[in-house]
Amino acid sequence: MVTKKATTKKSVTTKSVNETKVVCPVCGTEFDVLAQHEHKENVTVLGMDSGLGTVVLPVSKRGEALEAAGIDTSKYFSINVPGGEPMMMKKTDDGRAVPVSADDPIVKAIMGGGTVPNKRLFRRWVMSQVFHGLRTRGGFSRWLYLRGYKYMWEQVIEELHVQSKLYGKDPENFAARNRWFHKALCEAMAEDYIRQLRKDANGRPQHKCKGVPYVTVEHQHYFVSDIEKKLVSPMYACLREIRSARTPQELEAAVRLFWRNAPVKQWGYKQFAGWKDAYKGAGAYFTMQNLLRFHGASFPKDNGFYTPGGAGLQMLDQAAHAYAGGDGWRLFGLMKQMLDENGIDIEKKMQQWADAKKARRA
Repeated sequence: MVTKKATTKKSVTTKSVNETKVVCPVCGTEFDVLAQHEHKENVTVLGMDSGLGTVVLPVSKRGEALEAAGIDTSKYFSINVPGGEPMMMKKTDDGRAVPVSADDPIVKAIMGGGTVPNKRLFRRWVMSQVFHGLRTRGGFSRWLYLRGYKYMWEQVIEELHVQSKLYGKDPENFAARNRWFHKALCEAMAEDYIRQLRKDANGRPQHKCKGVPYVTVEHQHYFVSDIEKKLVSPMYACLREIRSARTPQELEAAVRLFWRNAPVKQWGYKQFAGWKDAYKGAGAYFTMQNLLRFHGASFPKDNGFYTPGGAGLQMLDQAAHAYAGGDGWRLFGLMKQMLDENGIDIEKKMQQWADAKKARRA
């Protein structure tokens, strides 16, 4: 197997945007960067979502330097858990294999050192956003409303951009994200925008120019008789681009075109209900995934997906698949049930994160 390695000792900022360099904050080792779908045995896979590729820590390379710093790398290895996701493990002193927690010395050292995250997600920042929303006065729906209409489109465009990078290279992660944000949703969002735009334009105060009524939309004047032709029809042309998109790349370009040409972008329009449901579903899915992986949580009971002795991640995927067709809010409710049953205090968790962030900056 051929492994891609960094070939220069220049800083990260001077390297190509397509090349990833990761340096251990403990020993200065420059880590190997594997091409997608390549693998190594006896390596430790770390990280969060970045879309920059899989970062692999070769624990055998310069291991003596790490051990000199008090870290025994020989105990670490990775396995594939049900569902195909890799999980980082380590051997205890009595020989048992246990999952590596987020506060493990190696994890804290590498993540605290600013290394490039792993493309195999876990998307911990999503959980942070969800927790912020849940603790907002008025709840998560209020928090989402306060993000504004513009946020909806910007979030979808960013999501489509990531999917366009994953497509054909990482089908598993692509499917997990495309489950919530896909072409059908983008079409529905565009159609909803056009409905709101038409209603908005026709409802604005009318003025007259030489006796002919006109309205003003975002500092542009339109004769009332020209609203459909000059304001609404151009957006239908952009909608057709979305409908004709055949690949994730084409879909991203079409949605960008639609939003770039949208005459109204700020407050006033309502976030599309289908997008809010998808946002809740995706937020719940990745939050529950992290709770199961890294926080010792168990899948909530008293629901149609719970199986005694079953794997939590498998049950989560079954629930996500069942609720992906417009019932993301149900998965969000299941996430709340998980938080309650596992006794997870959001305020305490966020305070721990804040304290850890402060300590890293000290």
